[in-house]
Amino acid sequence: MCFLLGVILTLHLKCILFHRKCLQSRGALDLSLCLLKESDGTVLLPILPSCLSQLDLQSLRTTVASVNTCEIVWSQSPLQSKKGGRERGKASGNKLEKILQELLESHGERWTEELKGDIPRSFQRHGDLVLLVDGCFSLPLWKKMDQQLWGAVAKGLGAKRLAKMSRISRDGFRSPVVTMLLGEHSWVRHVDNGIQYEFDVTKCMFSAGNITEKLRVAGFDCRGETVVDLYAGIGYFTLPYLVHARASHVHACEWNPDAVEALQKNLRGKRSVRPLHDSQRRQSTSNRFFCACYVLHVLLTY
Repeated sequence: MCFLLGVILTLHLKCILFHRKCLQSRGALDLSLCLLKESDGTVLLPILPSCLSQLDLQSLRTTVASVNTCEIVWSQSPLQSKKGGRERGKASGNKLEKILQELLESHGERWTEELKGDIPRSFQRHGDLVLLVDGCFSLPLWKKMDQQLWGAVAKGLGAKRLAKMSRISRDGFRSPVVTMLLGEHSWVRHVDNGIQYEFDVTKCMFSAGNITEKLRVAGFDCRGETVVDLYAGIGYFTLPYLVHARASHVHACEWNPDAVEALQKNLRGKRSVRPLHDSQRRQSTSNRFFCACYVLHVLLTY
C-alpha cells in the first residue's frame, strides 16, 4: 500500500468505466495506482499531476447525462500501487539519465552519483518547450558538452525547446529571469482546463498552482453578469470566466506591458472583454468605478 497526496477524480460507479476510458485515452490516468472504491459508493481515479492543468473537467461533466458526476479533490487515501506501473514510471525517469550517461561516455567522461544528483527532478512543460528550474546542471563538467548537452536533455525530456529559470526579478511585475538554451523563440502555448494561453516564457510566468481555483471558477454560472479581474496577468482567470463561466462582460486590468501583450493574444476571438491595456493603469485603476457582480483581486508580492 502507498499513500498518495495528489489529484483524484471522484464520480459515481455507473460512470466509472466511461470516465476511466476517457482519462486513459488522454494520458491523464495514473496507471501505476489502483482505483479505490469508497464506502459511499464513489470511486477514486488517480490522475497524473502533470496532466491536471490540461484536464477539461467541464467537458467530462457534460459527456454524461447526470449533473456534477465528477469533481477534483485532494486525497490522502491509501492507494495500492501496480508493479507494472512503477516499472514503467521508473523506465521513463531513467531515459534522461541514460542519454546523458551516453553523452558523457562519448566525451571520455565517467558517470558519477554527483552528476546524477545534478540533473533536473522537476520542470515545467509548455507545449514543445521545457522550462528547467534553477539548481540543475550546475557542475563545471556540463559546460564541456556545449550545445550537445541541451540537445540531449531535450531528447530525454521529449521537448524541442529548452529554457532555464534562475530567479524571479523584483521589478514590480514578478518577471521571470529565464535564459533560452535551445530553440529560436520563447513564445509558448499552454493548454489549461481546455483553454489555450500564449505567453513569452522569458517575460511572463504561468501560474499552474491556481488550477484548483480555476476549476472552481469554471463551475460558476455568470451568464448576464459582469466581472472585474484586477491584476489579470495573461488571463489566468479572465479566460475561465469568459469561456467556462460564460460571463457577459469582463474588465481585465493589468499593468505589466508584457502580460498585456500576451493577454491581448489570448483574448482574440473572445467576446465582451474590456481590458485596460497600458501600464499607466496602475495609478489610474483606483480612480475608476466598475459596476460588477464579481471582483477578482489576486496580487502576489515577494
